[in-house]
Amino acid sequence: MKTSCCHSKSIRQEEDYALCMNEDCDNFMRPTQIVHRSGIWNNTFAFFFFVFFFILTFNDYSYNNAGGLSNVDSNIFKQNRPLTEATLRSELDSNSILCPDQVFAQIMIESAHLNSYLAKHTNNLLGMRFPFKRKTTAIGIYLPETNQIIKGTQEELMKYHNKNHYAVYANWQDCVKDYKHWQDQSFKLTERYLLFLGTYYAEDTKYVEKIKKLSK
Repeated sequence: MKTSCCHSKSIRQEEDYALCMNEDCDNFMRPTQIVHRSGIWNNTFAFFFFVFFFILTFNDYSYNNAGGLSNVDSNIFKQNRPLTEATLRSELDSNSILCPDQVFAQIMIESAHLNSYLAKHTNNLLGMRFPFKRKTTAIGIYLPETNQIIKGTQEELMKYHNKNHYAVYANWQDCVKDYKHWQDQSFKLTERYLLFLGTYYAEDTKYVEKIKKLSK
């Protein structure tokens, strides 16, 4: 078996991907590809049959992929996209992050322009704490005092809630998704807008009630 985890077997198999657990590898705590050797390549007849079949179907193969990657390949590509300012801005937009320009600037500050220890070792771009109750994409916590990463569910990690800690993510995109979860819970824009209308816009004391009824 080969991996992109410095060609080591120090990996952790998740549901849809594998994580590199080799601390000496630059790919540490990031998704890694696994290539299994198959005995079919030791069979000369099978090998030449594959080459023959590939040549005969080359045109069809090229045509089917001319439109782009398959859904599976697209997901893998997106998951392994390098973290740059351009890919970060794209991810903020695709997740409908509120105030994306301000959040981008916030990430630049929190992550030392994408180069902080947290960003590189835990995929945490915003100094997010592990959320023990709300919906989250975090897969574990990082304890800075002991320089330790602990994986687990919210229930399993609850015992660490009083310790200084940070959230750990499988990839940097999951950190952006988790920030969106936090925004959705913390900023109820509809209610804030209605509160604004009732307080500053309308003289009718039942104005907000009428808006709610008509907008259902």
